[in-house]
This record gives sequence, structure tokens and C-alpha cells, in this order.
Amino acid sequence: MKKDTQISEKDDKSKLDQKAEEQMIQEKVKILDQAFFALNFYPVATKEENMNEAREKIKEIYTKGNETIKQIVLYMIHENVAKVNELKVMQNFEYHKQKAPNLETAQIRANVYKGMFNYTASLEGIIELIKILGELPGTDAAKILTYHFSVFSGIEIESMHILRNAVIEALGDSAAPYALKCLLRYARYSDSEMLAQRIGASIIKWDEKLESMKLPKNEKDELKKSLSEVITQELGGKHYG
Repeated sequence: MKKDTQISEKDDKSKLDQKAEEQMIQEKVKILDQAFFALNFYPVATKEENMNEAREKIKEIYTKGNETIKQIVLYMIHENVAKVNELKVMQNFEYHKQKAPNLETAQIRANVYKGMFNYTASLEGIIELIKILGELPGTDAAKILTYHFSVFSGIEIESMHILRNAVIEALGDSAAPYALKCLLRYARYSDSEMLAQRIGASIIKWDEKLESMKLPKNEKDELKKSLSEVITQELGGKHYG
């Protein structure tokens, strides 16, 4: 009987812990929704101060959150960056009517309005999200950046070039060694002079901060060697700024 009672108490505690975690996640998601709302409606209905506060709140929740929270933040950022697909079409009444033909006329017009003014539905807003990714700690955020870079690089239009360049800059701001490894690889295999210069500018940022990073000595030495080789051989020893 005593053993059965202990098992029952353990199960009850586990259920309570799970419920508490689910509630915590719901609360964080609610805060994130509010933060992304503030971002989306800058500069029309959100002041710059509030947008900056939302930006910092997203970073804070990610940095302090558990693995589940981190994945939710990355998912929400990615979903907004993926709106880049809609940049190929001018948003108007017919466009939104085709997407949702059963909506009332007033709601369709409201959707057109949102499409016109949403910050993250324009290049500058998507760049803002890319910059946030570059400031998030850990490898996961850097990996999302390299995924976006791969997609943007496969589309030869000016808007994708702009976003691709923003990703390269964000990888330079990242604190994840994975970001540096990717930059080094891009530098080695890119045959674009302009892209190489942008990659070089981001690699120089790593040249300045790599020494202070807490990494195993052999890994740090290997990265320093690769970085030096790319700067001297691939980039001609020039510091691009």
C-alpha cells in the first residue's frame, strides 16, 4: 500500500508540473503575440520606442526560456520572415479575395490594409527580424539564418539579394561558432565579388571577438587558422568594412 501511495503522489506531482509548464508556455506565447503585434504595426500604429521594447522582449523570452520556448520563438520569427513570398504580388482586394473568398468585403479590405502597412510584410521589417535572429544566442538561431540565406540565394531578384545580404550581416553579429563556420564556407566557395566583400565584413567581426569566446582550445585554434586563411587567401588580406 505504501508503495502504491508513493507512486500515486509521484504521478500527481508530475501532472501538476506538466500543467504548470503548459500554463507558463501559454503565458509566454501571449506575451510573444503582443510583441509581434507591436512589431507588425510599426510605424503606423506602434511608436519606435514600443517596437524596440517588443524587440527586446522577444530576445529576453528566448534567452531565458527553456527549449520549448526557444523553438516557439524561432518558429514565430520564421513564419514572419516567410512572408517574403508575398512580396512578389501586390496586395489588393482581388488578391485577398482569392485567398479567402468567403470573407466579408469589409474584412477583405481590412486584410488589404494590413498587407500594406504591416512592418514585417516589407523588406525593412523582414530585415529587422533577421537582425533579431543574429542577436539570439545559440546554434539554433544561426541555423535558421543559414536556411534563410540558402532560400534567398536561390532567387535572383533584387529583394532577395537585399535579404541575403542582411543574413550575412546577422551571421557576423551572431555569437554562435556555427555562424562563423558557415561564413568561412560561403567565403571559400562564393564567386561573387560583392557578396565576398559582405562576407568579409562579417568575418572581420569574428576576427575581433573570437579570442574572447569560451571554446575548447583546439576548436578555437582551428577556427582562427581558417579565419586567417580566408582573409589572406580568399579575401586578399583586405579588411572589408
